[in-house]
Amino acid sequence: MKRILLTIAALTLAACASTNDKNPYEDPFYAQFLNTGSELDARITATLAALRENPDSPALHNELGALLIAKDFPKDAAREFERAIDLDSSFYPAWYNLGLVRASLGDSTGAGHAFRRTVNYRKGHGPALFELGLMSEKRGKMTDAVEYYAKALRHNPELLDVRSNPRVLDSKLMHLALIERYERQHDRESAHYQSAPADYRPPVREEAPSRQPAAEEIVTPSAPVTDPGTQKTPPGS
Repeated sequence: MKRILLTIAALTLAACASTNDKNPYEDPFYAQFLNTGSELDARITATLAALRENPDSPALHNELGALLIAKDFPKDAAREFERAIDLDSSFYPAWYNLGLVRASLGDSTGAGHAFRRTVNYRKGHGPALFELGLMSEKRGKMTDAVEYYAKALRHNPELLDVRSNPRVLDSKLMHLALIERYERQHDRESAHYQSAPADYRPPVREEAPSRQPAAEEIVTPSAPVTDPGTQKTPPGS
């Protein structure tokens, strides 16, 4: 009986090892749904083929994740974004995309972490700053929210356009962010920095004439002085 149990355990471990060694892009679960003949399905199929050849590409993982979002497989998409980050922790597009997916799945803590990582690796990432503003507003942290919104609009004013950013309608603090942004922008625009006049000519620097040493500064080398006690009388003198 003991031998049978050991055999079953060995077979189970072998099966697990075989599963772990299997290329996850050979036959993923969602592949069975790629049969519509659409351009989206064709792109997913092509990206899968590329990943079989180059599984260490963060860009390909990120691309597949974005395509799986469009195909409505958010959990599989999140896994691809995480794989991209595992390969390159500073790959900020995957951090941002992961934040969006986590937020859509109700993981606000994980989403906030991903958005902060995005801003850490890409200063001034307007969309990530905007998402952090929305999250702060939902938590009642109005001061933080306004600051995030103002930074986001400073780096990406197009976020105010509802056509490119429909979520701007989800905020009730945008007017305060605009006021804060206006104050800073007004200070910069009201300061009229001047350029050089049209007739300006830089001063010509005159080179100082080379200085000749004065007569008293000229030292004539003297004959070497010898000690009289050491001088010898020439022979025959």
